[in-house]
Amino acid sequence: MKFFKYLDNSWHQPVFVLRLAVLFWLSIGIVLPEPVSAVDFQTVLDKAEALAAEPYQEPRPVPKFMRELSYSQYQDVRFDPDKSLWRESKSRFQVMLLPPGLFYGHAVTINIVDSQGSHPLPFKRDLFTFNDPGLEKRIPSDLGYAGFKLTYPMHTDEQQNQFLVFAGASYFRSVDKDNTFGLSARGLALDTGLPSGEEFPSFVEYWLIRPSPRAEVMKFFALLDGKSMTGAYAVTITPGPVTTIPDKAKIFARTQLKLPGIAPLTSMFFYGENTSRPQGEWRRQVHDSDGLLIHNGVSGEWLWRPLLNPKTLQTDAFATENVRGFGLLQRDGDFRDYLDAEAQYHNRPSAWVEPLGDWGKGQVTLVQL
Repeated sequence: MKFFKYLDNSWHQPVFVLRLAVLFWLSIGIVLPEPVSAVDFQTVLDKAEALAAEPYQEPRPVPKFMRELSYSQYQDVRFDPDKSLWRESKSRFQVMLLPPGLFYGHAVTINIVDSQGSHPLPFKRDLFTFNDPGLEKRIPSDLGYAGFKLTYPMHTDEQQNQFLVFAGASYFRSVDKDNTFGLSARGLALDTGLPSGEEFPSFVEYWLIRPSPRAEVMKFFALLDGKSMTGAYAVTITPGPVTTIPDKAKIFARTQLKLPGIAPLTSMFFYGENTSRPQGEWRRQVHDSDGLLIHNGVSGEWLWRPLLNPKTLQTDAFATENVRGFGLLQRDGDFRDYLDAEAQYHNRPSAWVEPLGDWGKGQVTLVQL
């Protein structure tokens, strides 16, 4: 019940009652990655570096009426799975597209990299179904996409299953073959928990490398942009019993970064076996994750910290050197631990981050609010 996220030593919401952020804070500044020979990734690196030298520009917002859609109205705009990218070749990996609107205030650029080169994916209104004909007529021809979902036959070759979503700021979520979506990861966290407020950079452009039809691994690149920095990311996805997401990244600062956090995870905790049950609640537990696990690099010590639902902001920092791993876990995997057939908290995934290389001195920080 986990997806793994591996990162090299490069420097690269569904929030119910409590928003958690787990981050690794570096105390020694920015460590740049080794040169990468892959031409496609180098292209993204060059673009991120050039972008960092320019003043930040807010992404062009989608029309106001799209941003003001209610949740149910947005849900009524549905991508047609039969029109997934690469379905015609019976590819194991297929791509579904997300419309902007509601939480997604701007579109992103999605490029497809194949034998013909790299080309942007144009917006097509007929890829979606609309329950409201009036809304469909108002959709501009250049609306764009908010992000994408990847599907893969996790159980049988006849059925595609969603297992990865990239949409909204730098958020992404993944599951393995037996889970439902739960906690999220992010490309980068900036100033989490500070009184000055948190900055949320966004993935603004993607390059999806078309895999062979029978491929079991897929790769893509992403460009991150924010007021304080830009970044280039290379991601490799392997879905399965444990979905693994090795990636590498390089960050270019526009300004001095106050509190950057690598490999942030965001989850939800309402109450659990270590807290009292709110009055009127019949479910035994309600959470996407129930604790933070840290594997210290020097001592080899394992540290477990149960999650709480504090009334005010609570920050806990755990000093570490060359941390071997950390993550948010959902340990209880039995329906009887929750008794919620709709939310299926017993099927929510865990996320575990393992650095590829030495990260040096820093701290894993748990922010609960």
